[in-house]
Amino acid sequence: MGAFEAFDLQRMFVGDANWEFTLEVVVRTLIMYSYALLLIRFLGKRGRAQLSPFEFVIIISLGSAVGDPMFVPDVPLLHSMVVIALVVILNRGLAYATEKNDRLDAFIESETACLVRDGRLLLEGMRKEQLSKEELFSALRESGVEQLGQVKRAYLEPSGRFTSYLYPPKDARPGLPLYPACDDLHKESVAAGDEASASGNFACRRCGETLSLMAGRRLQSCPVCNGEEWTGAMEGPALQTT
Repeated sequence: MGAFEAFDLQRMFVGDANWEFTLEVVVRTLIMYSYALLLIRFLGKRGRAQLSPFEFVIIISLGSAVGDPMFVPDVPLLHSMVVIALVVILNRGLAYATEKNDRLDAFIESETACLVRDGRLLLEGMRKEQLSKEELFSALRESGVEQLGQVKRAYLEPSGRFTSYLYPPKDARPGLPLYPACDDLHKESVAAGDEASASGNFACRRCGETLSLMAGRRLQSCPVCNGEEWTGAMEGPALQTT
């Protein structure tokens, strides 16, 4: 960085570029704003750290536009002010447009995704949201859920948060236990083709589908997802939270 004169208003506000470059700044901002918004939309709900696409893009856009001209003498204030004003206008304009257009709102903000229905995982919804079972199970455990049969519905909201509705304890179905492998309550898997060592309910490790089987009968592939691994289903909640 070469020597410069402090409080040189021409350098502070315009810099060495001509006035036509200000128009180029507008075009650059429009392109980068649209590009950033598109990429953030496809980043997924969980990747946005519970921020909406609008909130995310305005944070990253304004961060550099506000910060650099504060201490970098070669960054003119005028260009940064144009960027800041344009980002705010774009955000307000898109927010208004999404209120009037449901399809645009669904594209930018995304829609609520159903992940669990009546104690069974909706694998297509999880694939669409790029969500792992471990991440979902962790969120359900935080809500006090011990097995999938307790869950009537579970959703991933546009904000990236999980919402779940549970059956009353007396109505909970047998379901896939959610205990992690480190817990002694975790049940070992039984492969399709093996014989059931005891009569009872079994849950598919892949989707949570349950079936009742008599001792000595062979387990088949899951009729819902073709999963090959089963485990003993859990009957209602076992642990009492305090």
